[in-house]
Amino acid sequence: MALGINGLLNMGNGALFASQAAIQTTGNNISNVNTVGYSRQAVDLQERTSIDYRPGQVGQGVKATEIYRYYNKFVESAYLDRSTMQRRYESQYELMRRVETVYNESTAEGISSAMTAMFKAWSKLSQEPDSQPTRTALLESAQTFANSIREADRTLAALEEEMNDKIRSDVDRANILITQIATLNREISTHTIAGQNNANSLMDERDRKTRELATIMDVKVNDQGGGKYMVTTTGGMRLVQDDIPFSLQFNGPRSENNLSIGSTYNGTAEFTGKDGFEYTVEVVKPGSVDNTGSNTPAAGTAQYRVSLDGGRTWVQDENGGDKLFYATDEAHSSQVKDLNIYFTGTNQLAAGDKFLLTPKSDVYWVSPTAGPITISTQVFQDGTDNNLRITGGTLGGYLEFRDRRIGEYRDQLAAFSDTITWEVNRLHSQGAGLTPMSSALGEYRVERTNVPLNSPSAGFHWGDRLQPGNMSFAIYDATTGASVMPYPGIDVFSAQNFDPSQHSLQDVANAINTGPASTYMTASIVDNRLQISSQPGYNFSVTADTTGLAAGLGINTFFTGESPMSLGVRHELSTNANLINAGRVNGAGEVNAGDNITAQAIADLVSKRVDINITGRATTKQTMTDFYATMVARVGGETASVGFTATTERTMAKELYDKREEISGVNLDEEMSNLIKFQSSYKAAAKLITTADQMLQTILSLKQ
Repeated sequence: MALGINGLLNMGNGALFASQAAIQTTGNNISNVNTVGYSRQAVDLQERTSIDYRPGQVGQGVKATEIYRYYNKFVESAYLDRSTMQRRYESQYELMRRVETVYNESTAEGISSAMTAMFKAWSKLSQEPDSQPTRTALLESAQTFANSIREADRTLAALEEEMNDKIRSDVDRANILITQIATLNREISTHTIAGQNNANSLMDERDRKTRELATIMDVKVNDQGGGKYMVTTTGGMRLVQDDIPFSLQFNGPRSENNLSIGSTYNGTAEFTGKDGFEYTVEVVKPGSVDNTGSNTPAAGTAQYRVSLDGGRTWVQDENGGDKLFYATDEAHSSQVKDLNIYFTGTNQLAAGDKFLLTPKSDVYWVSPTAGPITISTQVFQDGTDNNLRITGGTLGGYLEFRDRRIGEYRDQLAAFSDTITWEVNRLHSQGAGLTPMSSALGEYRVERTNVPLNSPSAGFHWGDRLQPGNMSFAIYDATTGASVMPYPGIDVFSAQNFDPSQHSLQDVANAINTGPASTYMTASIVDNRLQISSQPGYNFSVTADTTGLAAGLGINTFFTGESPMSLGVRHELSTNANLINAGRVNGAGEVNAGDNITAQAIADLVSKRVDINITGRATTKQTMTDFYATMVARVGGETASVGFTATTERTMAKELYDKREEISGVNLDEEMSNLIKFQSSYKAAAKLITTADQMLQTILSLKQ
């Protein structure tokens, strides 16, 4: 720019343009004061290069180089971190309050009160063992208790299924946002000229999309300017790489191999069943896959252990050590918690071979060249997150609630239901009602009738509760009711005691049909259940059972069902209350109408310490009342804890949001002040041009 009057005109023109740009930018700020996610903008005004002259350097005015937005990426990153955790715990808190209603014992008739009423009914029966009204009242209270257990499990199962719908919806929305962010990066790159043109409105829109994505899942942003913008999960999985979008999938159950170096295994671990946990299967003893289903497979059979938290802890046996399972084929799959696990390969398994079994729908990350890789939220037993997975947002909240909280609550409810079922049935199955039996069909099925009953391959729910021993029956004349033989009657196993690690259901039936009991009764297997029928002219009652077979197979039991969802009272008892066992066969081989031994023993269970086992943990010994109270206390405590964390995260997120607004938000008072300032600048610049024009006119008039 030359000096002189032309220089003054150019200087005034530049100042006029700069002030006009500043006024227009201020007006844009004022117009968008209520626009969500808008970042206030300003014009970058820079002094033009001065010229060396006499009496010194002479300035050349101002230039408007670019319009920039007020934005602090460090505050934005901190806000994303806090807002994603806020949404994780807020979403969980809303759901936890719904779970509390399932265990609401303070304002409603819940499981605890139903259990208390049932045991009181047993106590009442012990006082009036031959009373039909008392027996009927017991049945009603037991049905109420079973109904409350079933309803609680149904509610939890419904919440679990609801989470699947919410997770699927979040994954779909996340994929849309990921694609939109990549598209915006492409547009921003097109419109950006470094130091000259900034796509501010597009970058604001990109930030809005990123913040929305952060409410769904945890994200990290690496912004290098323009369209060089990468979004990843906390674990490092890329979601957006400049203008390239990646994607998430919500897929069903699957298994993955992670074989050790040098392993030649040519198959995989497979499963049937459903659960909310991921199963990590690790081979600890190399060997082949067994195809016999025996409890003592041939030497050289591989053994494995199972973890439900990614290998941090392992499913334990009754002694608190790692429980080992034999590697079996599909025909002899081993039951591990809620799954039946088997192996498909023919080559040897190597120590260290690992398999990840996912018996649920999960969130997976997919790239153009890799995947899918599971990134579903995983919380370890100590409460810490697997930071390679999703850790925030509503997705993190829904996944943790579905898999960890609902999964553990249902496991606890199952342990509670199983314990009451077993303890009551164990006593009831050795008792006697007012009339003996002529036939009994077991309530519980065995998947494989020729496999030892406590083998994981047997598919028998109560297999691990059986003990070596014998089972005795009292035999009666069907016409006179008189005892046919002295107490304790006849043993089923005569040559040797029953051994659950050696004997199958077929062996039990054979023992009845070929041993001393065959004179008075026969046994058959109907739909994989044991059927016992008396020979013509006889009836029978159970006198003693040290094996647990009667309770395990469902012979002469009170409850039915292998899960909270299927818990119920045996149907025959509802149609014939005389079959409720209040007493026991006495030393004379008789059942007295006033005998209350069994009823009293069951009533005493309310305060008896019993073994309670939750899969994956060591067995504990406590009363069922205390165990259920602990369950309720845990739900209440976790709800309060999640609520507290949600409040804390909300407060921290709000502080960062306010800080962001201080930097990027529009302040009308400040904008009005700027408007006045730039308006004055505009007038002054116009006056400078007018003055220069007058000076030029004066010079031109000198010629006249």
